[in-house]
Order: sequence, then C-alpha cells, then structure tokens
Amino acid sequence: MYRYSLFTFLIFYAAAAFSQTESASSRIYFPGMIGINLHLYDQHQHYKRGFVLNAAMEYRPDNNPVFFRFNYDGISSSYKSDGGLYQQTNVQSGTLHVNYFVVGAGYRKKVKGIGWYLLAQTGLEQRNYDVVSGTTTGYTIKQISKTQPAFKLAGGFEYYLAPHFALVAEPAYYPNLIQHRYTSSAGNLTFSIGFTTTLF
Repeated sequence: MYRYSLFTFLIFYAAAAFSQTESASSRIYFPGMIGINLHLYDQHQHYKRGFVLNAAMEYRPDNNPVFFRFNYDGISSSYKSDGGLYQQTNVQSGTLHVNYFVVGAGYRKKVKGIGWYLLAQTGLEQRNYDVVSGTTTGYTIKQISKTQPAFKLAGGFEYYLAPHFALVAEPAYYPNLIQHRYTSSAGNLTFSIGFTTTLF
C-alpha cells in the first residue's frame, strides 16, 4: 500500500517542479527513489533480490559543489535460512526489513543539464525480523529489532529537465560494519531511480 502512496507523492511533486522558476533561496531538495536491492553474501541465510525505498532531504549551499544530505532508506528482502545456531531468527523462510538513517556530505559536478555526485553518509541501521515461539495453546509471532552503526557510499547521475527538477539514477553500497557470529552478511548493494526537486 505504501508503494502506491509513494508513487502518488512522486507524481505530485514532479508535476509541481515543472512550473518552478529558478530562485536563490531554493537550496533544499527532496530526492525520492525506488529500486532493487542485492543482499550480498551471508553465510547462514540466502536472500532474494529485494526492494529499496529512498527518501531524503538535501541542502545545497549557493555556488558550492559540496552538499549535505539526510537519508531514510528502507530495504526489504525475502530469505531462506539454513538453520543452525547462528541464524538471527527461527523463521526458516521470511522477509528481512532493514532501515537506514544516515547523514553525510557529498560532492556534485554539473555541466549544463547533466550532473553527477559522490556521497558518503553514516548513521544507524535497524534490522527487523520475526521470531516465532510456541505453547500448548498456540504460537506467538513477535518482531525483533537490532540496531547497529551504518555507513552508506553512493554515486549518482542526474539529468535536469528544469532548473530545480532532475531525474536521478543512484547505485549505493551499505557495508555491514558489525561482524560477529550472529551476522555474517557482507551488506547491501542497491540501484535506485527517481527524481529530486525543491518544494518552492
């Protein structure tokens, strides 16, 4: 359901962006993207290709290639588990939801209507998965959340259709910063497409 709401939101702001005129005060951008996720090697669980949602707020100083961005990135991937002592959940087949809350700085270069950027961010990673417990009267399903430090490295390509509106393609890498016996995942690799625009 939230994917359809996001699509409606994106269409609304895309339409509004074409009517904007360039303004020196328009320094805050709102990138929004959707894409696919490739969950990299995990010793204990086998992940399928997943879905990623990127929502961000970006500040671009005037006449400066350096910019600052806060991201919320949500990743969902279905998996099958080998079982054993080292798995994070006792659900053998399910979906792992990972939320990233990261902030950082980047460098952007624009030539006419084409732009590219590099971005490094750090923050928190929140993993959510289900655990099932049984009793004589039935079963209980509860969601377990695990929070750890996060890092994101991304690069992007932009095609500007208007001064404050661009189509964006962004590959990104999220390494797993915590390696211990309960998680051997190498992280996530995503590729997203969408747009960025100002609200005024």
